[in-house]
Amino acid sequence: MLRFPVLVCLLLCSCALGSPAVEIEFPTGGAPMNQHFSFIADLGDVELLHANADMPSHGHGINTQPEWHRLDDGRWQIDGMLLHMPGYWELEFDVRLTDGSTQQLIYPLTLGH
Repeated sequence: MLRFPVLVCLLLCSCALGSPAVEIEFPTGGAPMNQHFSFIADLGDVELLHANADMPSHGHGINTQPEWHRLDDGRWQIDGMLLHMPGYWELEFDVRLTDGSTQQLIYPLTLGH
């Protein structure tokens, strides 16, 4: 019963602390299942330290090690992502903020069958 209030609190605290918003530009048709793909991530004014994906309800992540590089417009291109099964995923971005602190940004994603 406490899940919803705790989630709301986490979301409100994150917003209050000024967490960067995550905007993702997937390939046409969205994130494919069981195929390597690239996407663009707009993470705000941060340095990307690590990109990954996790399937929390299954207790595992992905089998690949994505690579990334900063584009001229400040966004990040992530290459080599592979989401190998349907269900709820979290794209995870470990970032360094302008004040030097680190934070993990999460983008929720559900893949169909």
